[in-house]
Amino acid sequence: MRYAIIVAAGKSERYGKDKLNEMLLGKTVLQHSVDVFKAVADKVIVVGRHVEGTTFAEGGETRLQSVYNGLLCVGDDGLVAIHDGARPFVTRQFVERLFDEAAKEGSAVPRLPLTDTLYWASLPYVSANREDYFCVQTPQVFDVFLLKSAYQTVLTKQTDFQRFTDDSSVFASCLNKPHFVDGQHGNIKLTYQDDLPLFRVGNGFDVHPFEEGCGVVLGGVNIPFDKKLKGHSDADVLCHALCDAVLSASGNKDIGHQFPDSDPVYKGIDSTILLARCVEIALQDGFEVVNVSATVICQEPKIAPHAEAMSQRIAQICKIAPNCVSISATTTERLGALGNGDGIAAEAVVLLRKFQF
Repeated sequence: MRYAIIVAAGKSERYGKDKLNEMLLGKTVLQHSVDVFKAVADKVIVVGRHVEGTTFAEGGETRLQSVYNGLLCVGDDGLVAIHDGARPFVTRQFVERLFDEAAKEGSAVPRLPLTDTLYWASLPYVSANREDYFCVQTPQVFDVFLLKSAYQTVLTKQTDFQRFTDDSSVFASCLNKPHFVDGQHGNIKLTYQDDLPLFRVGNGFDVHPFEEGCGVVLGGVNIPFDKKLKGHSDADVLCHALCDAVLSASGNKDIGHQFPDSDPVYKGIDSTILLARCVEIALQDGFEVVNVSATVICQEPKIAPHAEAMSQRIAQICKIAPNCVSISATTTERLGALGNGDGIAAEAVVLLRKFQF
């Protein structure tokens, strides 16, 4: 049997509010953890919270007591994973690997090397050799019988419970050293509010007709052509679609509100200036661009020869790497006004990430 105990009885004091109920990509932080283990374990116990499809266990005064309450809900045979509910980025593949390691070794505790400089916390401050230390993560997987025995021993004979900050320390105090395996850098624990990345997706669309002229501007790149696009600005449909995508993702009003075509200031303006302004508006609200995916829709001119230059220019404006910008092109197979060569349209999707000031 595979069991999973998800510890969710904490008060989130350092976070400042209930971090397990924070929304992340459409689900609560806790639900993300639960869903991963429901796909791997035969029985999932959540300590301190009622979650549909799981077994409830009462939270204790300490983490030690909470985990033990969860252990009382499992049998004596098999493997049990103990996981902090505040680690929503754990992956199913990682959990499977830990269960496999524990099946062979009796335990599996993920660890990571320290990458920051480490100091002793007492005066005089002296840096320590970080090669002598490592940190551990959850989930930690153990033989059920061995872990239960270790917890019973600690709870019966020990009084200094504060030194047991995780399950590996309980296991090590009564039995042999845990079996350590490589952890995952992305498997972070949410402790403070700026640990939680907040993502927003925005979508933008624009279309402009052709008129007499010479050359079009797309993504800030001049493309030779026997016509030009009609508009109050330079009619760069790609930049306009990106503007709306950035504005919508950051919760701001659209490009028509920000830069009305009734304002002569924007007559013939370079649309990359408008896009840069939209990125700045998002930045003021605490959002930065993560990546961009856009499609240009037209019968002609040919877009592919200029896609790389457009990606470079847009990346510069959005302050991201060029490989985070994808520009593709398609036609409507000569259907409709675009297929008839009457103009160009563009659709853009942008991912923004919220950061803490």
